[in-house]
Amino acid sequence: MKWRCGKILRLLLFCVLACAAGTAVFIFSPNPQLEEPEWSAQVVSSDGESLRIFTTADGRWRLKTDLQHLDPRFLHFLLACEDSRFYRHPGVDGMALLRAVGQLVTNGRVISGASTITMQTVRLLHPRPRTVASKVVEMVEALRLEQQLGREEILTLYLSLAPYGGNIEGIEAATRLYFNKSPQYLTPSEAALLIALPQSPESRRPDRFPERAKEARDRILQRLNEVGLLSAEESAVAAAVPVPTRRFPMPFLAPQLALRLHTAFPQQRFVRTTLDGPTERHLHSLAFRVSHELEPGLTFAVLVVENDSRRVIGYLGSGNFFTDSQLDLTRAVRSPGSTLKPFIYGIAFERGLLHPESWIDDSPCRFGLYRPRNFDGRFHGEISVREALQRSLNVPAVAVLRRIGPLRFVARLAKAGVLLRFQGEANLPLALGGGGATLEELVTLYADLADGGRIRPLRWLEDVIPEKPSGENPRLLSPLAAWYVDDILKDMPFPPGQQGSRDVRFKTGTSYGFRDAWAVGYNRYYTAGVWVGRPDGSFGRSGTGSSLAVPLLFNVFASLPPHSPRAALPAPPGALQVRHVQLPAALKRFDRPGISTSRSTVPLKILFPPDGSVLPLLPGQKITLKAQGGTPPLHWLCNGRPLPVTPGRSSVRCNSDGIGWSEAVVIDSEGDQVAVRFKIETQ
Repeated sequence: MKWRCGKILRLLLFCVLACAAGTAVFIFSPNPQLEEPEWSAQVVSSDGESLRIFTTADGRWRLKTDLQHLDPRFLHFLLACEDSRFYRHPGVDGMALLRAVGQLVTNGRVISGASTITMQTVRLLHPRPRTVASKVVEMVEALRLEQQLGREEILTLYLSLAPYGGNIEGIEAATRLYFNKSPQYLTPSEAALLIALPQSPESRRPDRFPERAKEARDRILQRLNEVGLLSAEESAVAAAVPVPTRRFPMPFLAPQLALRLHTAFPQQRFVRTTLDGPTERHLHSLAFRVSHELEPGLTFAVLVVENDSRRVIGYLGSGNFFTDSQLDLTRAVRSPGSTLKPFIYGIAFERGLLHPESWIDDSPCRFGLYRPRNFDGRFHGEISVREALQRSLNVPAVAVLRRIGPLRFVARLAKAGVLLRFQGEANLPLALGGGGATLEELVTLYADLADGGRIRPLRWLEDVIPEKPSGENPRLLSPLAAWYVDDILKDMPFPPGQQGSRDVRFKTGTSYGFRDAWAVGYNRYYTAGVWVGRPDGSFGRSGTGSSLAVPLLFNVFASLPPHSPRAALPAPPGALQVRHVQLPAALKRFDRPGISTSRSTVPLKILFPPDGSVLPLLPGQKITLKAQGGTPPLHWLCNGRPLPVTPGRSSVRCNSDGIGWSEAVVIDSEGDQVAVRFKIETQ
């Protein structure tokens, strides 16, 4: 008995001394500055949906809790189990402290703790060893914290920092990773598990120790039943629910854009983009599906813009971030193929050089040393400009670019913020993809075209409107020129076997070697662009903009938010809506002065020897090679050796290399060539 009384006296004396020391510290020491914890940054859609969440610098998932979006029933459960007098004590619960001391004296061990939520918050802010001295410091700091913050702020801080196992901190991160939901609506089973985990987060992790987690959760359910917050039936039903045994992934939409914006604004906890949540989810689903259908090595990128505001509402940097490419391929510089042709014609319309019904010559020609050919290798003679653009013919586009001037074309695109990348000086191959551009830049150009030629930059952030380009009312094209281009593209023929909306104007492009396949289109409300290719820029097999990119473009447009119908834009003043015969004489035909068209109309052909023939020759006898057609002068090769050029003659003679097979090749000045193989025998 004396031993027990002595122990009680020593314990009371220690408590008195501890309280005296704590009181002295509380009175004489200054209030410490409360530092804001580092929170996980979130990039969200325009309506607040999380697109991507980043861990903190120390690798934690730590999201700040909003009590307004927290299940109120959970708060009742939490306070009943952890701190029933939270709203009545000053940060330290004296009654709980006396009860804990009494239990310790009576039983010789700790039965229940006396830590309040405020004291636990202090411990989370400033971790210390679990000693009696640390407990005294925590009580003092808890009293100070109550002076600095209100009860709601303390509760918010606790629920934002409470550990839930591994690198999970805070109820917001815990509900996302364990239940794949927000904490706004929680079941009794979920709420009980979230109360149990912070008490021993590592030993009760449900993804590693599900049995321990269930036991701890069930004890909380029993406690809630004892205090009358759950009925016996509710508690039993909740206890029958399995605990989660794995983590769900955090949101991961538009990962490249999210990283780009997080890098640009590293101090912002929330970066609110212009992206539309449903549109972004559709692109994510499209990527998952299409990535398995494309041939190995191919991926794609998509960008969608709302025309009126230039808000980017859909963004897919690559088909699959983890398997295809982590590069942001909307910003990769690639050959744009034929996608720039509408703007070449648009500038010509603006300068009065052309009309959509003007005739233009599509026949073989040279521009100095440059001799373009059409994609299919065929020529169509005189056709309308409308048909030349709809068929994406190369020779007419190069001829028009030569007339307006490559430098003027490059400068006009630069005015819209699109800087073509090319080596040396601006030249005619720019019409066919000879300069580099990005998907982001092409979508910008087509959005300007959809807006009647007005230049405005794309918007990525919901709360930031980018500055307009310098100058008053900058334009990519005049209203008349933009209307003419739009009038041509509205009747663009669909690729074979494909069908889309007639409201969508589009243009395709395929770069040299099938490296890049493009489709960029727009309607009254949206502009979208699709690129398909290999991230490393290697050659493709045969895929074109029509076969690869157009189906994806139509799929994207079909998924975009609907709008009320709008009337077609009226023709601007000065528009000539006439047929070719009614055009002014100056617009009836586009000539190509200074361009070589001396090409022979007779195809190049070797008349002798016939291909596969057998020639009996005497020893030392020469072989006569004879050709027809082509554009002179003709150049001959016999078994790889060049023969002397004979201007004005279509035949040459050469020595044989003896018995066996030989080859003769003739090449005209336009680069066309024909070859035959023949066999020599002794006579």
